[in-house]
Amino acid sequence: MRAGDEEPGPAAEPATPGPADEAASPPEPERPERSQPETRAGRRARLEALRRNPVLPEMATVPRPVVVLVTVVLAALLVPALRTDPVVLAGVLAWTGLVLAWGWPRLLGSSSRFGSALAIGVAGVLAPAAGAATTDEPWLRLVPVALAVALGVMFVHQIVRRDGRPRLTESIGVTGFGIGLVAVGTTWLPLARSARPTDLATAALVAVAVGALVDLAAGRRRLRAWLLPLTMVLGAAGAVVAASVLGSPRPGTAALVGVLAAAVSHALRRMLVVLPPVTAIRCQLAVGAAAVLVPGVVAYGVSLVLG
Repeated sequence: MRAGDEEPGPAAEPATPGPADEAASPPEPERPERSQPETRAGRRARLEALRRNPVLPEMATVPRPVVVLVTVVLAALLVPALRTDPVVLAGVLAWTGLVLAWGWPRLLGSSSRFGSALAIGVAGVLAPAAGAATTDEPWLRLVPVALAVALGVMFVHQIVRRDGRPRLTESIGVTGFGIGLVAVGTTWLPLARSARPTDLATAALVAVAVGALVDLAAGRRRLRAWLLPLTMVLGAAGAVVAASVLGSPRPGTAALVGVLAAAVSHALRRMLVVLPPVTAIRCQLAVGAAAVLVPGVVAYGVSLVLG
């Protein structure tokens, strides 16, 4: 061997990682498990279980006596106004529209409560006034003019806002919804022009007031699934009793308008009382006002069909 040459030693074995190396190295990411797609049979079983045991929001299980009281009181005020004079009825509808305007923006969470309340209040006053000012058919031909003025107020307010107009679309939707409720409520006015439609509208209002009492049973577990059928039955019974006292309409017509008016009013109340702001008194007043305005289109439709 020449000088400087060294014998090759044994090959170095690869170092095994120790505890320190394991702590320093990052853990391997876990592979996400692929979720199995829901089969048609599984979806059918899930929906069937949901039908047997429906999951209601907690707000829907709380009785709202103020909503019931407002609904009954406003319906009771509309009955004598309906049977007195269209101008008096327009005054009560305007008052109902102002109640709606006071609480509606807060109930649905408008980003501009003042502007929404202003536009709905303008519609609530002008629309009944326009309906009462008409002296011949069609009785509601001036109502779109009042609604156009209210829509103009709504858009002008949005233009002059200085807060950056957050949630603009939502604010316009809330205001438009409130104006639509006022427009639907004006359909009570043509029913005050002659005797038979007035009796039909009276039966519908009695049905709305009687059916609203069922909402007090919302806190009872056994009756929750039967609130709508009970409302319809009581509404029909109240309308038939009112028709028998007044002498018209016929029992079948009275039962029909009672079932429909009570059901529509109940459905609207149950839809609105699940909103969190409904705990405020002004919001409950708005719910009661809306529940009295909306059934007007039902009574008006039945009057046109069965005439």
